[in-house]
Amino acid sequence: MSRTAKRSRKRTKPSAKQTMKPKTKYVSRRPSRCSRRAKLLKPPCSRITRPRFKQGAFSRTKLPGATHCFTEHTYTGAETGQGEHALPPQDTSSLSMYSYGVVNRGKHPAIVQVQVSPNAVDYAVDSQEVIEGGQTKALVPLRFLHYTRLVLLPVDPAQPTRLDVYFQAQRMLVR
Repeated sequence: MSRTAKRSRKRTKPSAKQTMKPKTKYVSRRPSRCSRRAKLLKPPCSRITRPRFKQGAFSRTKLPGATHCFTEHTYTGAETGQGEHALPPQDTSSLSMYSYGVVNRGKHPAIVQVQVSPNAVDYAVDSQEVIEGGQTKALVPLRFLHYTRLVLLPVDPAQPTRLDVYFQAQRMLVR
């Protein structure tokens, strides 16, 4: 009996009738359907999909054999308090495309800096935006280095605000 068949066989205690002829019941190999929440909790790059070709005039051209991997990190409720608040650095060395979505949930404006670094210790300011209260902006780094992070600052230290930050990236692999 193969190793896979041994693993998939469901073992039960044999009754008196079954001692002569053991029954084998195989478990379906079909993957279970996960909820959307369970899919989001998987580690980055666990959802690799193959491209599907569409028929028709409005279909997009995709590379045959190309796969992509989508990654998202969410930082909700980040406060701009006393000074600068730096979010954890992202390793962007192997990503094809990445950006930050910043939503200002408060009433007061905030300064958001995109910083890049070659070693996750020394950072340089790549770009800087002022995000007004209730406004949403997408920030894309202009320069490339190994690590990228966001730094959140209040325009006025006496008026802190709350920001939601979404880091979204994709990696395109061609085989």
